[in-house]
Amino acid sequence: MRKTRPLPSRVLRVYVCLLPLAALATFYLLVADRFTAASVRDLGHARFGLPFAWVQQDLSRYEPTSFPVTMSFQWQRAWHDPIVTSYDAVAGIADVLLVGAVLTAGGYLALPVLRALRRPGSGSSSVEA
Repeated sequence: MRKTRPLPSRVLRVYVCLLPLAALATFYLLVADRFTAASVRDLGHARFGLPFAWVQQDLSRYEPTSFPVTMSFQWQRAWHDPIVTSYDAVAGIADVLLVGAVLTAGGYLALPVLRALRRPGSGSSSVEA
């Protein structure tokens, strides 16, 4: 008989294994995030990152013709004139941990559904002779 680990230990192990994927997803959420500024003053404090804003940029160098304006995360374009960017490491780590928890929960919720679909005779793809 196969000995299985207790459920909390298995969940924690899966969670830790999914943290690198959560870090990639958090980076994607940072890049995909948009900031809406209602005035020139707002451009000086553009905050990015989902679910918690963990990157702040000073985008006041840009002069949009009308407000409100939606801006995306800006990459550093010039070494001689960088975009002032600050990072909140605690919020960034919290984002990774939260995204990891969502991925783990999603996996554990989807697993029974996938197992049920793979059972012989339960899917519509089975061919009867």
